[in-house]
Amino acid sequence: MEPDRSVMKMKLAAADGPARVTFEPGGVVFTLGADEFITLQLDPRLAPSVEINIWSNGISVWLPYPGESDYIVLDPSDREVARLW
Repeated sequence: MEPDRSVMKMKLAAADGPARVTFEPGGVVFTLGADEFITLQLDPRLAPSVEINIWSNGISVWLPYPGESDYIVLDPSDREVARLW
């Protein structure tokens, strides 16, 4: 039997103006302009453990289980721009 290779994508957008998106606990930061976005691709089984906090000029994304899974950050064209862990 083949392992499950399904992925989930979470879109993170700066809808109301420029915003910083910070991935913790690693501290990786992306700065987005108004209406720009990035996408976090991850194993769907981990999604319930992802914590997202939003404030006036930023988004903080706390990722679970460092070292046990890859989290991939994609640009709007679905190209990989970062791999976390």
